[in-house]
Amino acid sequence: TYVALAPLVGLSAGSEIDLGGGIRVRSVVPGEISKLWPEAGGLMPPQFGRDIDRMLLLELTRELDSVDADPPDAAGELGDAVTALRLATSGAIAAGPVVFERLDFRPLRISPLLPIAATQPRGEATRLDKLRARVASDLREKLILADEDRALGEALDRWELSLFADEPFRSAQAREALTSLLGGDGGYWAATMRIAVLLGDKTRDRMDLIEALRAETLDRLARDAVRQALLEVLMHGNRPELADTLDETLLGVRPRPTTVLRVA
Repeated sequence: TYVALAPLVGLSAGSEIDLGGGIRVRSVVPGEISKLWPEAGGLMPPQFGRDIDRMLLLELTRELDSVDADPPDAAGELGDAVTALRLATSGAIAAGPVVFERLDFRPLRISPLLPIAATQPRGEATRLDKLRARVASDLREKLILADEDRALGEALDRWELSLFADEPFRSAQAREALTSLLGGDGGYWAATMRIAVLLGDKTRDRMDLIEALRAETLDRLARDAVRQALLEVLMHGNRPELADTLDETLLGVRPRPTTVLRVA
């Protein structure tokens, strides 16, 4: 039995959350890490186990077929889980900075988590409810789409980088993320029109969003719209097809596609 544990910060939850693929979010048990890894004290996030948003672990569990089987890429899989949680909640979430790996209750190794997952973004902590946990679980599985869709992968990378940047780079990264996601040949202008019809329920909402996205410095509404657009594209599963559907909606030849936000 292989288990990888990573401290989780910026998030609270009332119960254990299953993210699928053998990954779950659960409360830390006092002493469970320091008992196997005495050196863990200097490797944990500040105030971990004390503050309300620093009481959880990301845990990956796998049953290996034999003693010769290679353990999974825990850093990569837990990093994807962090990305999914950020997309689903908009919280300032991070894990690590290291992953504690064990095999049959014996220490195996301590590995670094990917820096982008281990660094806490700007913003506030959040609470994970069952609805957003289900969205995060679905998103974690959908992230594999970025391996085949270069533009989607670029959009995800740019968006996550924007979470840590200062202005004007923060707005620039968010714009580049949206352009890669929904711009196509039409660039940022086309992306703003598509995201407006995707996320805006009414004409006034769409106009406000377009105005916010055209500002020199993107405000919280505009930056969060980029997050929501990434969420919707991933959940749809086919980025070019969704862009074509949104164009047809703009032309009035088909209804607006159903979004996760409206279902929720």
